[in-house]
Amino acid sequence: MTPAITRRVLLAGAGSALAAPALAQSAWPTRSIRLLVGYPAGGANDLVMRGIAAPLGDALGQPVLVENRSGAAGGIAADAAAKAEPDGYTLFSISSAHVLAPSVRRNLTWDPVRDFTPIALGARSPYFLMVHKDFPARTVAEFVAHVKSRPPGSVSYASSGVGAGPHLTTSLFMHVAGIQLDHITYRGDADALVDLTTGRVPCAFLSVAPALPHIAAGSLRALAVSGAERLSVVPDVPTVAESGYPGFDMGAWWGICGPAGLPGHIVKKVADAMRPILDAPDFAARYAAMGVVPGKLGIEAFAQLIRDDRRRFEEIVRTAGIEPQG
Repeated sequence: MTPAITRRVLLAGAGSALAAPALAQSAWPTRSIRLLVGYPAGGANDLVMRGIAAPLGDALGQPVLVENRSGAAGGIAADAAAKAEPDGYTLFSISSAHVLAPSVRRNLTWDPVRDFTPIALGARSPYFLMVHKDFPARTVAEFVAHVKSRPPGSVSYASSGVGAGPHLTTSLFMHVAGIQLDHITYRGDADALVDLTTGRVPCAFLSVAPALPHIAAGSLRALAVSGAERLSVVPDVPTVAESGYPGFDMGAWWGICGPAGLPGHIVKKVADAMRPILDAPDFAARYAAMGVVPGKLGIEAFAQLIRDDRRRFEEIVRTAGIEPQG
């Protein structure tokens, strides 16, 4: 073989070697993708992910199929996602509850920072600080003043469970406001709302969507929104931050990630496909009545949110003296 022919053979071989990974990158996805959701169908997490999954599948050229694996407070889906191959065919709806979990639950088999590759924030939803209609307060300032006028712990509050987002939000609020409330736990928002609407328990931080009908009916009153911004569905309700506690920002959020080690080109392809979905006016309009707002964080910012909230939640749990559950 002449030197010229040898050179052409070597160059052809090098070209093939370089083309192979490029072809592999461009080929993904070649089949359907499953999106694991750790909560039952019909909840806010599930509804938001289904609103993303269908147009995301259209953008990627393969169906994105929501698979609900409820149980263990979202942990069953998290464990399955953490153990999945990082090939892009298993995605996971990570939530603020998953980031909180290591601070309030023992013996987890996964870690929200170590075991996942963040892709994009999907949506956020704050909580309402609500009181029964007969409670003698119409503002956060009046609420705090009333609680301080009573013996510590004589005013009770409802939450959807020890270590849940509303419990953590109330714990942080008590800390910054310098008040002490007595914690009454329930199995979820629905059970808590029964006692709130009858006045057995006078106040709570609870999710927006299930509370709105009771606020509209006049049995409950919203004093504030726990997030950083007001909600379009109740524009006259101020934030806790506006009500005298600057920087207060708590609520639920949901995003999409993959297993640890997910290749960068897949991460970018999914994140790029999600951006126009979340920016579309109809997406925001669809969820506004639930108190849900689209996410505006890309890859790096979403990864930073997960890291920051992991540390922040741990500090709130420590300061509040919340004991991890088994």
